[in-house]
This record gives sequence, C-alpha cells and structure tokens, in this order.
Amino acid sequence: MNRRELLCSLLTLPSARMLKTGGMDQAPPNLIGRAGTGLPAEVTAQTSPLKQSAPLVSMFDGQIFEYLDIFAHSGPALTISHANVTIRHCRIRHVQGPGLVARGALDLSLHDCDLTFLGAPERGRARSPGSINVALDGSPGARIWRVRAAHASSNIYAANSPHLAISKVELHDARGPAPRGQNIQFDKCPASILEDFSAENGPTSWTEDNISIFRSNDCIVRRGIVSYNNSPTGDGVMIEGSFNCTVEDVDSVQQGNGAFAAVPQGTSRSGNCSFIRCRTRDSYNTVRDGREKPSSDSLAFYVVASQGAPLHRIIDCRYTSLANSQNLIWKRDSLAPGWTLTGADFVARAPIRLKFDW
Repeated sequence: MNRRELLCSLLTLPSARMLKTGGMDQAPPNLIGRAGTGLPAEVTAQTSPLKQSAPLVSMFDGQIFEYLDIFAHSGPALTISHANVTIRHCRIRHVQGPGLVARGALDLSLHDCDLTFLGAPERGRARSPGSINVALDGSPGARIWRVRAAHASSNIYAANSPHLAISKVELHDARGPAPRGQNIQFDKCPASILEDFSAENGPTSWTEDNISIFRSNDCIVRRGIVSYNNSPTGDGVMIEGSFNCTVEDVDSVQQGNGAFAAVPQGTSRSGNCSFIRCRTRDSYNTVRDGREKPSSDSLAFYVVASQGAPLHRIIDCRYTSLANSQNLIWKRDSLAPGWTLTGADFVARAPIRLKFDW
C-alpha cells in the first residue's frame, strides 16, 4: 500500500477529526483574500486549527471528511464518487483546477465549509471556465448549507442533479469566462431549491448571470440578494428554458442587462414562472469594468412565454433608482393579467455573513 492509499484508509474513520501526515503540496505563503469583494482575508495554513491535507478522493459510501484544510496546486482538491458522503467543517483551496468535484454522488452533504479559488488574477476573468469551487454532475439530492465560496469561474455549478437543496450560502466574485461566470447555476437540475443566500460580485469579477436556472423545471429561488453584474448580457436571476419556477423575496441590485428573467432557451420552452415580492434598484447602463454597456439598454424584467405556454407572473414587485426607469418589462404580453410592479424605495436585504467554528 502506498502512502496516499494509507492516508485514504485513515480518513475513512467516520467520526474522527481527520489528520493528513506528510506529502502535501505547499501553499504559497501570501494567500490572502482580494479586496473589494466583502470576503475577509484568508487565514494561512500555519494559523488554522484544521488539519492540513493533500487532495483527497472518496473511497466508499457514507464516508465523512471533516476538520480538514485541503490544498490542491493542480487538479481537484476533493473528488467524490460515492453515495451519502459528508464534507463538513473544512476549508478547500485550489489553484489550477476545481475545488470539490462530485460525480454520481447521490445524497451528498456539504456544510460549514469555506472554498476559495486561488488562481484568479487580481481582477477579471479566470484562465479556465473549469475553475469551479463546487462542481456537481449526476449527483441528485445533494444538500449544501452554510458554505462560503469565492473567486471561482463559477462558485457552485450543478448539472444533471435534480432535487438539490442549497441554503445559507455566502458567494463572492464569480470570474468566468463564459460559459461560466455565475455564483450559482442549476443546469438540468429540476425540482431544486436555493434559499437564504447572497451572491455578490464586484469590480474584480467577470460575470454572466448571478443566478442561473437553466433547463430546470419546478425550481425555487427565495430569500436572497444578488449584487453587482458587469456582463453586457447577464441578469441577476435568469430562468432559461424552464417551466413552473418561482423567485420569491429576492433583491437584485447594481444590475445592468436585467434584474430578473424567464425566457425560452433554444428548443427548450418557457412558461408559468413567478416573480413574487422581488425588488431591483441601482442599475447601470454604461460601460463597466472594461466590458461593454448592457445589451438590453438596462431592462429590469425580461419575460418571454413560449407560444401556447402558461404566462409568467410578476406579483407585488418593486423598483427604485434605475438607470432607465422607462425600460421596465419586455414582453408584457407574456405576463398574466394583474401583474404588479411599483416604483417604491426600499432597503436591500443584508447579505449573508457566515462564521465557522474553526
């Protein structure tokens, strides 16, 4: 048995705090958080109470990874391919690849974790769209809560994974490039929920949509804030090619191309999506951070129902301090009668700020 195999066998103990001994890549000594994103400075490995670890791979169903400081200079930091795996109380940092990769990982649990991509430039797009903090594929039923993630090409990207539940997440500084650039994207993940969240970008970011629901019917996005977008085509919350989705009690601030959207995507139709008590303010309509001005002339709501599909709904929504207050909704004939969008001032929701017990 080689040293890595021995390590993995030790890490399978289900309730022990896991200790890696030897063989880890050395983290650069100056890994600090980037200014302007709201993220606190990184604690270096030398001062962390967590146990240092090289990249790890799951070995069996039900495995637990906890109280680890995982660092990967290249490739994934943590790869999961088993069912009912739990990752908790961990810090995951990666430089030239993704952070957590889950493939075929049924009922994954990820909580009380901090993930940071360290390979992004000081500002602007990442070198690769694959530098994702949390990447799920074919992993239905995953549960993610109390997670902070920053500086990745996308902070959470989930594909082909229905029935996800994500809550209490603090997300910062999506870096792209396209097709990434989201704080969260559900890609063919029907019946998934995102709630109690903040998705914040800034001048260092390279965004697309802050939150993307892509070909994922019956999803719910509620109780959150999306802040700052510099993409000429990105929206705060974008629902594409999906039916029966609900966005409720979400604030969208400092957006350019659009705050909220529900539209067809290619051959995938769209209809019966609802925006309830959603609010937008402080939009922009100029060149921003070296990127082109918004392509929609600073539209607020972008709604298109497919022919013959149930119409979308806007219920008790608000706006204030928009760059183009005459460009509120397109297309209004895709809305069910009785829609309500009112000009009224409001104070945006406070973003999530997590504290961990390590």
